[in-house]
Amino acid sequence: MQCMPQNSIQHGLSDVSRLGIGRYNHFLEMLLSGRPLEMLLNELVLLIQEKQPDCIASIMLLSDDGKRLLPGAAPNLPDFYVAAMNDLSIGEGVGSCGTAAATSRLVIVEDIQRHPYWQDYRELAAQANLRACWSQPIVGSKGTVLGVFGLYYREVRHPTGLDLLLIHEAARLAQASIEFRRAQNHRQLTETITQHLPLGLIITDSEFNIVEVNPAFSQITGYPAAEVLSRKPGFFSADSKSLQQYRDILDKLPSWRSWTTELLISRRNGERFNAELCFSVVRNEQNEIKRYVALISDISERKRSEETIQYQASYDLLTSLPNRNLFYERLNWTLEQGRRKQRAFSVLLMDLDYFKEINDTLGHDAGDELLVKVGTRLQQSMRPQDTIARLGGDEFGFIITGEHDQQALRELADKLLKNVSRSLTIRQMRDCRISSSIGISCYPGDGSTLEQLLKAAEQAVYAAKNAGRNGYAFFTPAMFEAAKTQALLHQEMHFAVSRNQLELHYQPIKRLSDNCIVQLEALIRWNHPERGLVRPDLFIPLAEKTGMIREIGQWVRQEALAMINRLQQQGLHVPIAVNVSTAEFYDHSLADKIIAQVEESGVSHGSLLVEITESLLIRNQQETRTFLQKLQQAGIRVALDDFGTGFSSLSYLAAFPADKLKIDRSFIHQMTANPRKQALVDTIITLGHSLNMSVIAEGVETEEEEALLRSKDCDNIQGYLLAKPLPEPDLLKFLQGYKAGTGRD
Repeated sequence: MQCMPQNSIQHGLSDVSRLGIGRYNHFLEMLLSGRPLEMLLNELVLLIQEKQPDCIASIMLLSDDGKRLLPGAAPNLPDFYVAAMNDLSIGEGVGSCGTAAATSRLVIVEDIQRHPYWQDYRELAAQANLRACWSQPIVGSKGTVLGVFGLYYREVRHPTGLDLLLIHEAARLAQASIEFRRAQNHRQLTETITQHLPLGLIITDSEFNIVEVNPAFSQITGYPAAEVLSRKPGFFSADSKSLQQYRDILDKLPSWRSWTTELLISRRNGERFNAELCFSVVRNEQNEIKRYVALISDISERKRSEETIQYQASYDLLTSLPNRNLFYERLNWTLEQGRRKQRAFSVLLMDLDYFKEINDTLGHDAGDELLVKVGTRLQQSMRPQDTIARLGGDEFGFIITGEHDQQALRELADKLLKNVSRSLTIRQMRDCRISSSIGISCYPGDGSTLEQLLKAAEQAVYAAKNAGRNGYAFFTPAMFEAAKTQALLHQEMHFAVSRNQLELHYQPIKRLSDNCIVQLEALIRWNHPERGLVRPDLFIPLAEKTGMIREIGQWVRQEALAMINRLQQQGLHVPIAVNVSTAEFYDHSLADKIIAQVEESGVSHGSLLVEITESLLIRNQQETRTFLQKLQQAGIRVALDDFGTGFSSLSYLAAFPADKLKIDRSFIHQMTANPRKQALVDTIITLGHSLNMSVIAEGVETEEEEALLRSKDCDNIQGYLLAKPLPEPDLLKFLQGYKAGTGRD
């Protein structure tokens, strides 16, 4: 909603283009092929809209007298709107574009209907369903305004740092296109293109000798132009033979195509980095190659990010052991080898006994430290050819390859149990001991599929626990009886709602900017009349498996809404978040049911939040997007829970609407002493903010963690440092003794 100076967004333009190297190459080809300016600008607008699917881009050109703006390219704006904006006078206060052209400054209007610049055009914008407009002047190399690049949005919106870089970069390309068409000779053309490209440019002759490079190439590689002219590109490649192989490929490349590859390149100072190169060739009328052209970009950060994401997808961040995903992958491979070569192998599952009590009495930090030390001991107990993985929580999985009789497996199980139970030091406890229970299944006798072997091993774990724990059990057909116990629990769960055995506990969330309690998370508990307080991890998976989660989810939301009303009657306006299970999402009318519950309760908009996990994003994408949009349109905000523990890509995150991003507690634990975790947390916070999401850090248990998160501009924290999940009476005492906010963070 203000004019912003040109120099406020200069920083970072030397980095890799936000628009993509392939599209840049295509744009460059159009520029060199003599396409009309209108086509160039239209392609640029479409390129920006491809990068920012929710924006509508346009370019307006300054008239010859320098007093008016004329349409340049606006393929997706309504015709009536383009016609109305034709011949727009420039001047401060004349919309976003007129002001940008008059002041030579970037103009950000977050809300068209409220901004004075749009006073005369609000009705027109409303008719075109345009709510926000950011306008970047296109300034020529001599400092004169050539036109304006505009980005429209259909919702009130403020730009992120990446948005500002994108619009500035697009304006620079528009400048290059306009000045190119006005250039008088080839040298002016070449200088205009090469000087403005944020990617390195290399042009060689037909013998592969470098004849020209641009400033971005020198900035990326450290080689000044004088040192590289007349040399072959192989001198900066870590593998000079690769470039010769590339030339063989390029010699067969048509002039209208490009070819992209990755290469390890050495800078002038000897430092090596990963680069992406996009090659094309220029041929004469006889189809002979006259020039080789290559665009080069430093993709080191992208490669590191990909490696980090790949590591997170396959390894447990806490213990550095393979995670469930990699364990399943290796188990499937072992099964395939077993079927093809008739090889036997065994699967072991281990649960730590009474691990929850360690967490409850010593805290989650102590529990995590225990998991790390136990994981190290288990890894040291295994052969290199075997697999050990942390499957989640306190559960570990093992794949033991090769033929083993029961005696050998007993000896291995005894070894594992002994190593786990050895005394260890955790926090202030010098002699902490924990036992474990192991279940064993064997291929092919106990199952021929991944599901059968894991189910058999899981039933064997239950048998070991029922036998007194701190032991192991081999799967036997008799263990199917254990399934009857699960069936009994299932039957008892049918009465949990009707007999008022379920209750909600609430964990507060604090806003760091003013230390207000701005939200509560509702967490379900089953207060069984005989079994006592049944842990959610025991009955929720069963509820999801049997479909009862829908009834339980309905009850949780109903109770949370009633709680909101009770709090508001006491003057406490704090929103409550409820979790939506992935299993609930199979109900295609879930969004409508949630909205109906909210409307019937009479609570104000924004009082109820819905938390989903990453796994929901990779299901039916369109259905998920529709689900989230319906909730947000009804005033129900959405939070992405346990971020970083699933397998969704950044493209999923950008495509789905969400208001809040919750950093999983595994990232927060021991973050203060782990630079790698700090870097990941920093990245997630920046990512959330760039997508206009409020960020919540889960599992905060120490003041040092809070201070570090505060320094990283994290918005909110949740964890035992603030409070454990509290039943309603304890929660009311807590809120009355604490600073309660409005819930608008």
